[in-house]
Order: sequence, then structure tokens, then C-alpha cells
Amino acid sequence: MATSCSGSDEFVNFKCCLCEKKHIVKEADTYCVECQDYYCSPCTDLHKMFPSAMGVHQFIDKSSFNTVSLQKSLPSFPVERCEAHKTKLLDMYCADHDDIACATCIAIKHRTCQNIHSVPDEVDTLYQKTEVEDIKQELLRINTKMEDMEKAKKLLIKELNAQKEKAAESIRQFRKEMEEILDTLEMATIITLEEMHKNAIEKLENENNKLQKHINELKLSSQNLTKSAGNKAQEFVAVKKSRKYINEANEAEAASVTNSSDVKVEFNADLTMINALKDFKTFGFVSLSESEKMRDKLYDVKSKKLVNIKHENDRTACNVYGSCFTDNGLLLLADHRNKALKLIDLSSESMIDRLDLDASPLSICQKGKNEFAISLNNQTIQFVSMGNKLKTTKQLKVDHYCHGLACRDDKLFISDQRTSVYIYDINGSMLRKITFDKQGKAIFGSNRHISVSSDDKMIFVTDYCIGVIVLDFEGNHKTTIIDPDFVSLQGVCTDKRGNIFVCGWGQSKIVQINENSSAKLGVLGDVWNSRSASFNSQQNRLVVTINNSDKIEVYDLA
Repeated sequence: MATSCSGSDEFVNFKCCLCEKKHIVKEADTYCVECQDYYCSPCTDLHKMFPSAMGVHQFIDKSSFNTVSLQKSLPSFPVERCEAHKTKLLDMYCADHDDIACATCIAIKHRTCQNIHSVPDEVDTLYQKTEVEDIKQELLRINTKMEDMEKAKKLLIKELNAQKEKAAESIRQFRKEMEEILDTLEMATIITLEEMHKNAIEKLENENNKLQKHINELKLSSQNLTKSAGNKAQEFVAVKKSRKYINEANEAEAASVTNSSDVKVEFNADLTMINALKDFKTFGFVSLSESEKMRDKLYDVKSKKLVNIKHENDRTACNVYGSCFTDNGLLLLADHRNKALKLIDLSSESMIDRLDLDASPLSICQKGKNEFAISLNNQTIQFVSMGNKLKTTKQLKVDHYCHGLACRDDKLFISDQRTSVYIYDINGSMLRKITFDKQGKAIFGSNRHISVSSDDKMIFVTDYCIGVIVLDFEGNHKTTIIDPDFVSLQGVCTDKRGNIFVCGWGQSKIVQINENSSAKLGVLGDVWNSRSASFNSQQNRLVVTINNSDKIEVYDLA
């Protein structure tokens, strides 16, 4: 039963709700069972004049207003109406579905149900006081929880707005950097124009000076001929000298530039720059990242496609040993055979950049936001920065073969494709060599790629002969995962949600394994002679590289 609208008053215990809305204190004379409100006599009469479309309401006199009397006077039937059938009371209960409904809903939605009850007729059996109290507490608890979630969402909205402004500023800054590059290119082109113009002017002025010399010589020769009249010897000399000057003048005329069609300065734009810009839809990638939730079930393969990674400068067929996604969703590939690092945009299936390396690359891992480490087959770790172009930076030289590679907390984990994994600091000092477990037993048979777990506490090493070797960050052997679907394992990567994917040589399978339980969740598909695997958690995209192939396999997962 509802309480009075305003509670007790010094003179009026039960106020008329309609009068109170008009800021008038007036004692109530009746209680409407349907509306669960108190009314004075005039408001009661007014209320009765406009009966609800749902039926005439029932009123209780104020003589029954004390709580006990009113509860006894209230009829034991629901007053709430069905949302679907506005004129019907919610007076039926389906125990099969634990659902309150009106008679029409029962007839339509619950016609096959067996445990149907009439609420007014069986309320004494159905009603439990303790359930009401429990529900009140549950409502209070869940309401508090919802309010806390609402506050958290408002805070997230505020943070997201701030992040949007920060991202917008980054976009403007990126444009500014582009403009600075364009200003530099413009200045370099203007300098080239000025130099060419200066050289052309100097050449023309030099020719003019020579022409002036010829003009002076020809005029002087003409004067000398005139003066030599009557002196045959002098005329002979003057004629010969004049002939010499005429020949020199003719030669100068033939070599001289005389009109604008012979010399011009003009600018021809490099259209590859304009065409390249036209291929871009935006300045870069805008991503909305949310906290990664752990996943404990097998991914579904929505689609699979092959993407060509051949470049015109490749000397031979591609053979990608390692792969790694960047923060903005681009894909880095270590093309072993062509000694090149390739940057691929999978959305447009285009190669953005290609970098030649000193030796053949085998594995790639991310060190920082725009910095990556690549293991080379000449016992070297090559660092590469990713800006407008891929660029090599420093190198670390070691005294063993480098194959698999992973980086976390300024530590490098390197496998030697044999029986050891090495831990180095970022400056190249070896911290530990891992070959045997605490019992002195060899851990590896022939190790390959390395991946760091989602929680950054473990590393997973594929072993061609054994399976998946699990180590902690100190290099201690934790466990070895073995499964019949593991065939000569090569690639391994994490989804950052508590799972790793592994694939192998020969007729192999792409297997998904839970990181915590080491349990196999299932197989995503078959693959032949795979070299590496990498996963983009923003797009749920898995890439598998294939031996001696100009194409990579791209799986879109759900």
C-alpha cells in the first residue's frame, strides 16, 4: 500500500495530493486503490468525473486511513495494468516462466504452460513476506550498483571527450608536421629553380658580352676598310681581318640562343606525390580501444583471404619468417629471402613502405610505440623506428644465432633455433641463458618464435620438436604444453585476452590455447608450412605467414 504523498503534518495527517501539487494543504477524505493516492472530497468528485479508460477506480473512506484498517480494507487483487494490453490487470502468474501477465498474455504467450495461477485467488499461497523484504534489499543493492555504473560511465564520457580533444590536437599536429615537410620541399624546389634561373641568366649575359665584342669588331672592320681605300696592301689586310671577324660572328650566331623556345625555366610537378595522397582516406587510423576482456571460448572464423605482399624491388619470391602488428593496425613483415622489412595496410591491401636490411630478418617484436626490434641471421638485433618512413637505428651484436624475439620491460627474449633462450637488457648485456630446468633436464629441442602472455607475466616459446614451452619472466620453466594437433610448431602470438595461437610446419593446424589453463580451446583451420602468426586485438584479425609465398593468410575472427 502506498503511503500518503507528503507524510504527516501538525494538523493534517493525510494530505490531498492534487491540492499539494498546487501548494495547498488540505486533508484527504478518500484513498484511490487504483492510483494509490489520497484525495479531498472535491478532488475525489473531479477524479470520478473522468474515469480511466482502464475502468472505474475504487475509493476507501478516510475512516479506514490508519495503516492496519486500510490494509484490511484494500482488495487483494493487483492494480497494475499490462503494458501490452492497457485495460487488463496483471492478475495471472505463470510458474513455468516465473512471469506475471494479464489474461490475454496468458492466452497468447503461455497457452502451453501447465502451472498457471490466478493472483487474486491464490495470493495467500503465492505471497511470501520474506520475498518482499529480500526483493527490497536486492532492488536497493542493484540500484546502488546501477548508480555507481552511471557515475563511472559519466566519468568515462568526460575522459573520452578529453581524449577526443587530445586526438584532434594530434591530428592538427600531424598536419602541421606535414606542412613543415611541404615547406621544406617547397624551399628546396625554389632553391633549385633559383639556381637554374641564375645559371641560365649568366649564360645569356656571357653570350651577350661575346656578341657585343663581335659587334665592336665588325664595326671597326668596316671603318678600317673605308679608311684603307686606295692602299691596296692595307685593304688586303683589312679584308682578311674582316673575313676572320665575319666567320667568328657566324659561329657565334649559330651557337647563340635567340628566342624563348630555345631556353625556358618551368616546373613539372611530381604527380606520384599527389596520387599517393589521393589514395589516403584519412591522415591515419582512429581507433576506439576498450579494456580487453578475457576470452575463454574458441573464436569463430568470419572470413579468410590471401593478401599479396610482393614488391617491385623484391629480387625473389617472398619468404616471411616473422610478423607483428603496430599500434595503429598496420602489419610489419620480415621477408627473410628478400632481406627486407615490409609495412602493409591490410584494409587497402597495399604496401606503405619497404626497408632493405643488412641481413635476412627472422622475427619482429614491438619495443615502443613506434620502435621495433628485428632479429637478423647474422647474430644481430636491428632496431627500427617507424615515422614517415621505416628507418634503421641502433644494433645489438650477440655471439649466438637469433631467431624468435620478444620484448617487455626493457628485456629482450631471444631464441637461438636450437636449445637455448637468452634474456638481454635493452643495452645488449646478457642477463641469463636458459637451457635446463631446475632438475638439470634440457627444456628445448629446437625452439622457434616467442610471445609474451596477456598479463605480461609469462613467455611462450614454440618448439619444433616438443610443443609450447612456458617460462616466467625470470626464465624459470613453468610447464610444457603438448597436443596431438601440434605439428612442428613455428608461429605463436597472443590475443591479449588470455589466449595464444600456434601454427606449424607441414600439414599443420592453427590451434587456440588458453594461457592460464594451458587447455586447447579448439582449431581455427588448417595451414601448410606456416612461418609465423600475429594478432590484432582491435580488429580481431589473425595473420599467418607462409613459407616461400608471395601471399599471407588473413583471418577475420569473431
